[in-house]
Amino acid sequence: MKKIRSNSIEHSTPLLQWVSEGQIEQIHLATLEVLERTGVKVDHPEALQLLKDAGCIVNENRVRIPSWLVDECIRLAPSKIVVANRKGERVMPLEKNRTYFGTGSDLPYTIDLETGKRRRSTKKDVELACRVMDYLPNYDFVMSYAIASDQSAKVSDLHQFEAMVSNTVKPMIVTAHDEINMRAQLEMAALVVGGKEELRKNPFLILYSEPISPLVHTNDGLGKMFACFEYGVPVVYTPGILSGATTPVTKAGTIVLMNAEALAGVVMAQLKQKGAPIIIGGGATPMDMRTTATLYGSPETMMNYAIMTQLSQFYGIPNFTEAGCVNAPVPDAQAGMEAGTGILLAQLMGANLVHDVGYLEGGKTGSLTFLTMCNDFMDNARYMGKGTRIDEETMAVDVIDEIGPGGNFVSHAHTYDHFREEIWAPKQFNRSFWEIWEEQGSKTAEDHAGDLAKEIVATHTAELLEESIRQGLNDIISETENVKATMKRERKARS
Repeated sequence: MKKIRSNSIEHSTPLLQWVSEGQIEQIHLATLEVLERTGVKVDHPEALQLLKDAGCIVNENRVRIPSWLVDECIRLAPSKIVVANRKGERVMPLEKNRTYFGTGSDLPYTIDLETGKRRRSTKKDVELACRVMDYLPNYDFVMSYAIASDQSAKVSDLHQFEAMVSNTVKPMIVTAHDEINMRAQLEMAALVVGGKEELRKNPFLILYSEPISPLVHTNDGLGKMFACFEYGVPVVYTPGILSGATTPVTKAGTIVLMNAEALAGVVMAQLKQKGAPIIIGGGATPMDMRTTATLYGSPETMMNYAIMTQLSQFYGIPNFTEAGCVNAPVPDAQAGMEAGTGILLAQLMGANLVHDVGYLEGGKTGSLTFLTMCNDFMDNARYMGKGTRIDEETMAVDVIDEIGPGGNFVSHAHTYDHFREEIWAPKQFNRSFWEIWEEQGSKTAEDHAGDLAKEIVATHTAELLEESIRQGLNDIISETENVKATMKRERKARS
């Protein structure tokens, strides 16, 4: 099967700034006030001690962080983090104005590719999604997409990692239940690349961890982050909120609280290890006050992400945001509008890691068809993100003079030389006249995406891991499950 070629941008200049530099500075100063006056709750003993030793006011687990310390730790955080693929190739440098797209993780439901029915997600769905993303060129990194609900709950995250690393060579972002399982995934990753030092040199995974809004930093969330820094593995440490529920309902208030949580994470990361590779941002979705639904595809969400991206650029720290995630339950016109708008905005803002592409139903349901449709949405955004080339060759004054009034440009060499780069060519959209469309089966964009997804699943396989590595991954999963079972028995005996 011939692989689709990508128009992905290696480096682009953002074409959009949502708010002024003065407003960004205003948000920053408000954030410093929250951290210094209100503070945060920290449930991790080592982090508490680090904060106290650094000069914070610590009262039990309530910590007030002085402004000077926040500014100092921002300067310590790296402005560039390079992520490799599974083969050790450094393919994803996270720095200002480089945009990378990927899906999200842990969807409980999947629309079955064959039956079209919604059902519980399984490990097989993780495998298939990763194969589809491994093939489609506009997915730069992968997350698990589905959740392995058919595996033991104690180690389902390890099964998801095994399915991911076995079915794609692309960089990946992982989730972990707790610090124990995070350390197991780090062992698995080191096994894949040939050891801890190889992983440190060229990390191919990123941890996704988060505080609990409002302003709570948990033992597990920080423990997972600190474990990753021991291996040189980058960490996305970003809040996931509901405006009007866990943050103020105003967009500005949401941004200030989220930023306070993110910068508190930056402080703790840099106190743990100077230069620790941390990524900020977050999931800035409002809550629908009628239904309590998380509004992934809303304009408010996209506006929040635009400002969060500007803040990360202001700090010089890579960011993690969302796009291509929708509230529509199926891949319909609503889904296309919500996904396309967010993806384009993320590209034009110059966001770094743009995840959750292909989410349906507010982050509950996945579909390989929609995942495939989004490849064209990202391709379109990247094409627009390149901007318009303006020079003597493209202004074509000599060609216009040569053709003159009443002529045409169809057969001119200038047209042949430039039409491929000047006219975007989608892979799945219909651009035929009605009669031709009917002759070709009257297929919609969704039909074409479903056909392509089925073809990928049937024919594409990622580069396989060696059998000894695959066995080693399964051994680590089994060992971790046994450790968890022993811990549970010991807790039960103590009680």
